[in-house]
Amino acid sequence: MAKYSVIKEDIKQRLISGEWTEGYRLPSSREFAQYYESSVNTIEKAIKELTEEGWLIRDSRRGTFMNKEKEILQGGTRLVAAFVFGIDNPIWATALRGVEDALFLRGYQLLSSSDDRNLEKLESLVRGAVERKVEGVILSPFMSEGHEEINNRIFSLLQDHGIKYISLDRVVYNTSIPYVTSDNIAGAYNLTKLLIEQGHRQMLFIKNSNISTINERLMGFKQAIVDSGLPYSHEFEVFIPTKYEDFSDEFDHYCEVLERKMKEMSFTAVFTANDQIAEAALRSLQSLNVRVPEDVSLVTYDAENLNRRIKLNVTGITQPFYEMGQCAAGLLLNMIDGNEDQLFYGQVCKSNIYIGETVRSIGT
Repeated sequence: MAKYSVIKEDIKQRLISGEWTEGYRLPSSREFAQYYESSVNTIEKAIKELTEEGWLIRDSRRGTFMNKEKEILQGGTRLVAAFVFGIDNPIWATALRGVEDALFLRGYQLLSSSDDRNLEKLESLVRGAVERKVEGVILSPFMSEGHEEINNRIFSLLQDHGIKYISLDRVVYNTSIPYVTSDNIAGAYNLTKLLIEQGHRQMLFIKNSNISTINERLMGFKQAIVDSGLPYSHEFEVFIPTKYEDFSDEFDHYCEVLERKMKEMSFTAVFTANDQIAEAALRSLQSLNVRVPEDVSLVTYDAENLNRRIKLNVTGITQPFYEMGQCAAGLLLNMIDGNEDQLFYGQVCKSNIYIGETVRSIGT
């Protein structure tokens, strides 16, 4: 975070805490600069933004004062709720740390819970948050079978109570719900180009659902192949649908189906849409006595999360969940403050490729 932003948030917290009462002039920019060991220009930038946001009033003769008409200073619980699939999952725990750190800088507290991928539990958690009068909610909406009715009830409940909300990690189709996600298209594009550069032409893309994140990764996969001047064939898209996004209860069946499909196909590389699918692909390949990477190369999304669980050092995309959590919290607080851009829809954070040991170069 830029230094002026840190200073700006600290001044805001001092305003909220009542350090400068109504009619009391704030220190001058020079005095602030000495206090924060910063330049006057940096202070001026922070003060200017606080004035534009309605926190301060500047008078060329009298000085700078707190704006007592700022609504948020008159009340509010300063609570934000965040609901994720599983707090025990390292990637979601990382996202929550990002949310909490961003909220702390603005004087907000986080209420976090795991919905355990249960729609009814998520709805109950949201109702509880509404009763506690949270000012905002961050959630990762379900896209599993039968999700639409409960999701719509949740969104309507929040809207009816004037609670701002934002979607983390995915886009809710056919809505204008603000979201924060990673650059799924670009990430998948770059990962596919890596395979192509190593000589691979017959590459499987394996998925289990049509949620926005996975479809975006498929788009990046396709685009990389087309941009490389190679023919694209839909026969290399392997779609094995599951009832839930997390298919732990269906894992054995998924592996059996995937193994049958793989046995019928000729390929040199596998791109899995997430770490759970990668784990299923690795088991299926092992059952077929296919070695990684000696016989087949494999890449996946959320490689870091997978590598925590298995011994194989898998190449793939690492998503910036901490940054995504920070961005989601920042955008949500802007909405709470009434500073949301009417044209704003979503924010995309840049992911990185992790180079492991599961990609082997082959002859072109």
